[in-house]
Amino acid sequence: MSVTIKDVLNLIGGELKDDEDSSKRFRDFIAQEKWGTDQYEEWLQECINQGKGPHDPYNRAFQDLVVTLGRRLGFDVEYGKYAAKPGKTEYDGLWKRKTGETIILEVKTSTWPLGSIAQLGKYVEDFSKREGHEHVYGLYVIGSGDVKPLTEQILGSKYKDTMRIIQYEDVISLLRLREELEPIIGEEQAILKTQNLLFPVESINIGNILKIILEIAEARSTKEEEKEEEGVEEKEEAEELPWTKAELIGYLDECTPYQKALLAALVQTDEEPVPKKKLLYLMNQIAEKSPKIEIEKKINGYGIAGARAGFKMRRKPLKKEDIIDSEWVEEVGDHVYRIKPQYKNTVTEWVKKQGFL
Repeated sequence: MSVTIKDVLNLIGGELKDDEDSSKRFRDFIAQEKWGTDQYEEWLQECINQGKGPHDPYNRAFQDLVVTLGRRLGFDVEYGKYAAKPGKTEYDGLWKRKTGETIILEVKTSTWPLGSIAQLGKYVEDFSKREGHEHVYGLYVIGSGDVKPLTEQILGSKYKDTMRIIQYEDVISLLRLREELEPIIGEEQAILKTQNLLFPVESINIGNILKIILEIAEARSTKEEEKEEEGVEEKEEAEELPWTKAELIGYLDECTPYQKALLAALVQTDEEPVPKKKLLYLMNQIAEKSPKIEIEKKINGYGIAGARAGFKMRRKPLKKEDIIDSEWVEEVGDHVYRIKPQYKNTVTEWVKKQGFL
């Protein structure tokens, strides 16, 4: 049985107010790493369905949930105020990059009623002056309703280059994209590429937009080629060359956390080849016991597919062969995996040196 926002609000007294312990406890609860993307989506939808006004606890919960999602997208987050006071810069929240670029959030469960965009614009200007940082942007996150009037307001204003709109479903989609890319290209690059989609892009030069789209499309299409859970076999590549030991060590040194877990699992068992179910079990055991690998969430079949896709992306321009064999075995009813015999010793040595065993 899943936990609802109603359950959480009941536990903290049914209200969320600025500068009170109830809001801190609520924020601490929803920020826990154990909550998955599906849970956040359910909570956000519950808030939209149950919210009845700007001071309603469900509307305030929606605001905090949106701010919290920024942490899952790799931002440093700052929770704002529920109720703005006249003459003060009291935004709904902040998402801030390590490099300083900042998004000031205006969170609305609905586009009605929605006044002038001037308030958010002023928040952006004031924050930029106070912090001495020119890369400050405004972002409306909308729960439901027609965003066209708001879009037209922004386009006709002086804030057209610094303000954007996104609906909450698209924030969830962006979070899923980040999770999907992470096993393929690593956490840092997955965060960078998904965050880039939130910042205003200079639209006169179409190449800037195209570059972002193509980078993500390449990573996703490579994953599709490797998606083991759908029974898609990798096509044999022409002119694939064997690895020297030195080349392979260099290749392994650039592994993502999911690739490290995959290799460590494959070399720690005497069973060859290893069925996917057992491989997932071993990968999760290794991730739990080896903090160096830096995987905090449960690994699923997409983690294997993403790791394999990432391997392919890196070896393809080198014209090198895959170091892992995989195939569907009817008798087992699953895909099975093994490190190719000619590379097993080198990979085992590398895994031991990394301290993953």
